[in-house]
Amino acid sequence: MAKRRTFGSVRKLPSGRFQARFELPNGDRIKAPETFDTRKAAELWLDSQNVARADGSWIDRRDGLVTLAACAEEWLAGRLGRPSTLARDRGYVERYIVADRIGATPIGRVDPARIRKWVAELLGRELAPATVAKAGQILGSVLDQAVADRRIPSNPARLVKWPKAEPLDLVVLSPVEIETLAAAIDPRYRLLVLLGCYAGLRAGELCALRAGDVDPLRRSIKVTRTLVEVSGHLHEGPPKTKAGRRSVPIPGWLADELGLALDGMLPDDLVFEAPGRDGPIRLASWRTRYWRDATKAAGIPCFRIHDMRHTAVSLWIAAGYDARQIATWAGHSSVVSVFDRYGHLLPGQDGPGLMDRLDALRDASLAAAPAGDVVELRPR
Repeated sequence: MAKRRTFGSVRKLPSGRFQARFELPNGDRIKAPETFDTRKAAELWLDSQNVARADGSWIDRRDGLVTLAACAEEWLAGRLGRPSTLARDRGYVERYIVADRIGATPIGRVDPARIRKWVAELLGRELAPATVAKAGQILGSVLDQAVADRRIPSNPARLVKWPKAEPLDLVVLSPVEIETLAAAIDPRYRLLVLLGCYAGLRAGELCALRAGDVDPLRRSIKVTRTLVEVSGHLHEGPPKTKAGRRSVPIPGWLADELGLALDGMLPDDLVFEAPGRDGPIRLASWRTRYWRDATKAAGIPCFRIHDMRHTAVSLWIAAGYDARQIATWAGHSSVVSVFDRYGHLLPGQDGPGLMDRLDALRDASLAAAPAGDVVELRPR
């Protein structure tokens, strides 16, 4: 016979173990997920449930029966952001969560051990560490929402160590190599290569550049928009961050060439168009039709479109510009990004030059110090 309590009840089962349960205001009966060896243990579980309900931290474990895949779909449905970001996140969810065995796991049973096994399986498919780390970041966000929705008490992904995404080696060109690449590509895109390598614009910013954004007299480019293709549709919008809206200087000779090329164009005309002046460049097909052949012809098949941006930054560093100015021109929100990615290229960080300056500083300081009396110390 069950013993009455102020909260819930405990009864002894024929097996000799004890079962604890309580009733919600709506009449639903909640049983402990397991039975207990002693009545005292069952009562302690009831006490913990009572405290959790009183302080608002109680979780109905039945809500944890929904699958991780279903929670991920709910997370996607509530996402706001740029079309390219949303499409990227959906791809990660569909490939690495919904289509994976972990997706069928009830959200309440997703624990650190199961996540670590999932990470090992992804790495076993020879996915790049950066890809696995991004998939883990998205999984963490899905579980964060599950915590906010009171499906689970805490996020198990916070207890998992994710693979470190090592940055790819920088590939940068010298001015001679830039000219070689510019000469190898279709003449319609020669200036695109030169502008990418000397102004550091992102690929989407180059594709969205309008004639009115170029000021040949002031030798500068205004970056106010970017163009991305998502699922076959082009989306034009502002740069992702406030720092992305910027003005970038260009060399005088390049400003002169751009001035001649833009002569007669209206301010809203695209500087670079798809073949046959058929609207904006679609980067994926443009890479296949023009970029790959040009890099092969120039003898640099491993040079990516984004490497033009790295090349521009390396040239700014070689010209002696400081990291803060470079961060502004590159559209980085913080100078830390420049140090993290290009710090090894910045001059004067270490080495003999710095040590020589420290030697000179010490020598000058000692030479300027007033001379004092020398007193002989006598032993006691």
